[in-house]
Amino acid sequence: MGVRNAAQRKLFDELGITAEDLPIDHFIPLGRLLYKAPSDGKWGEHELDYLLFMVRDVKMDPNSEEVADVKYMNRDQLKELVRKADAGEDGVKLSPWFRLVVDNFLMSWWDHVEQGTLQEVADMKTIHKL
Repeated sequence: MGVRNAAQRKLFDELGITAEDLPIDHFIPLGRLLYKAPSDGKWGEHELDYLLFMVRDVKMDPNSEEVADVKYMNRDQLKELVRKADAGEDGVKLSPWFRLVVDNFLMSWWDHVEQGTLQEVADMKTIHKL
């Protein structure tokens, strides 16, 4: 429950989503990711992240110090956003962490979300090193 509680706190801190909109027992743990990304040559990120998923309508109030933009989009819109980021179009930038999740997990999870079979792809034994 600790990871789910932490996710609930971070979603409030970054997106302003209240705990009432994010019941702890609705988080679906899907996997773990050892994430490493350089920043300015002196600092960077190196962390073990848990990939949790939840499908729910929520109210958001994003923290502008943490989040540049929030959008709801379908799969094709996400693919177009990734294409624009790759091409450097329209100033689109994606965080390295989000990009790793999109490229390695999200697109394959999408069908399972639509079919209601997301639990089938859960793998909490493997630590994916990306």
